[in-house]
Amino acid sequence: MIVYLTTSDHGYTIGDYLAGPGAALAGRLVHRTYPSVLSDRPDALAGLVPATWIFADVERLLPGAAVAAARLWRRLADAGCRLLNHPTRSLRRYEMLRVLHEHGRNDFDVYRVTDRRLPRRWPVFLRRDDNHTGATSPLLHSEAELRQAIADHRRRNWPRQSTIVVEFSDTADGEGLYRKYGAFRIGDTILPGHMDTSRHWLVKDADLDLPEERRRELSFLDDNPWATEIRQVFELARLEYGRLDFSIRDRRMVVWEINTNPLIASPASLRPDRAPVAQRLFPRFAAALDAIDRVA
Repeated sequence: MIVYLTTSDHGYTIGDYLAGPGAALAGRLVHRTYPSVLSDRPDALAGLVPATWIFADVERLLPGAAVAAARLWRRLADAGCRLLNHPTRSLRRYEMLRVLHEHGRNDFDVYRVTDRRLPRRWPVFLRRDDNHTGATSPLLHSEAELRQAIADHRRRNWPRQSTIVVEFSDTADGEGLYRKYGAFRIGDTILPGHMDTSRHWLVKDADLDLPEERRRELSFLDDNPWATEIRQVFELARLEYGRLDFSIRDRRMVVWEINTNPLIASPASLRPDRAPVAQRLFPRFAAALDAIDRVA
């Protein structure tokens, strides 16, 4: 059995998978929320031990919940469970991006708004440290523009403590195309998931449907050319499950984030035109889950 933990409002990620491509795993892969297993009820863990536990959504845990989840981790470890993603030892986005920059893997740096440090290079943009909605500002080209954007966020009651400033790293190719790759780690398995192409610097979905880009995406899924680098980033972040989003510039990886509760079966992935990707991804994903299932 595999127990997949999420915060209360974000179970749709695994729910959509179990309702679709992962339906055959129902019963072996079960979803629980952190509040349900962190409660004081004596039956909170009934039927869930021994098992493999995936602590997903760790970036969304508030400090108190993360500490409580770490206590649960210790209990489960003592009970012989296999555990992925420690809720307090794993790196969050800000920490990971800082370490990647310090190690020379990323050319861009990040700053907390609360640090009151000015970026060393421009342009920059704002985003949250604890969600996956992408940039919350346009590109900002000066200190004045940055201060205005921070003030705008304050008026909208955005939490300063989780807002970060990110230096822009331009990964467009010679034709002005931006590509964002997504690759999963499930235990020991590194699994390419998708590639989105856009003419906009903020790539959230593929808004260009070009035959050459489709071929490039299928090559990524079949060849897994950056498996070693992907694994190294996960190891640095101390995470055993999630999806790494990255780009490639001059044959080097530029890392954007790791989502520890990623969409597996998004509506876009189930479209008929995406069948070549689905036919590769979903059987491999199920096999990777099977490999981490402690009790097959």
